[in-house]
Amino acid sequence: MKATILLTLAGCALASFAGAATISHRWSFDTDTTDSVGGNTGVLVGGATVGSGALQLTGLGANRDANHMGFTSQVDIGGNFGTSGVTIETWYTDSGTGTWGKLFQFGNNVAGQELAYTHSRGNGEMSGVDRNGAQLFDEQVSQNTPHHLVISVSSDGSLNTWLDGAQKLTNVATNDLSNINTTFEGIGATSWNDPGMTGTVDEFRIYSGELTAGEVTTSLAAGPNTIVPEPSGLALALFGGLLAIRRRRA
Repeated sequence: MKATILLTLAGCALASFAGAATISHRWSFDTDTTDSVGGNTGVLVGGATVGSGALQLTGLGANRDANHMGFTSQVDIGGNFGTSGVTIETWYTDSGTGTWGKLFQFGNNVAGQELAYTHSRGNGEMSGVDRNGAQLFDEQVSQNTPHHLVISVSSDGSLNTWLDGAQKLTNVATNDLSNINTTFEGIGATSWNDPGMTGTVDEFRIYSGELTAGEVTTSLAAGPNTIVPEPSGLALALFGGLLAIRRRRA
């Protein structure tokens, strides 16, 4: 009887976790540009290197020729995550990126077809996300300090962001995620005529689906070297264990 009840609870857990975010790509830069989850090995461009457990970027060049990491295969945010939503999570340090330089860009220069993060903007503007134009934080994010950044976009374009655990943007309406194209994809450079990033990227992850505020807090506490067990995986493990118990009792 107890096993039956537990199996029912596990089934409910599986149903509730069905829409949870799952990690699709993970670049940890331990020794190289391996994607340990999705197998999409990074490609170093324009003088970018990997060392001391991080992607090393020195601000060389501009536009697509700037130092950055591209990808062996298209990430295709719009095509692969357009119906599920997407979350980008990264631990990085900006060591003095030039004005308009970006941590990453997916898409192109047209508002609504891009997803990018700009360290510092001209005209006294703050840091923020490029998604249907500038979606600004309430601050210029500090340089020479490690930061944890999470950017989440739902399939219909609802944007949420967290910096070091504090939510900066909440349910900002943009257009459908499927509009992001593959014109340019890179960490450390853009398709705009912007300088390359100066700094380091210790970890860069892409999830299918949206991390919740609680999951962001848990991941921040765990740090860049640890993947927090996905709820769906925990539920499956519980379900499998209970099935084993039931078989032994049968």
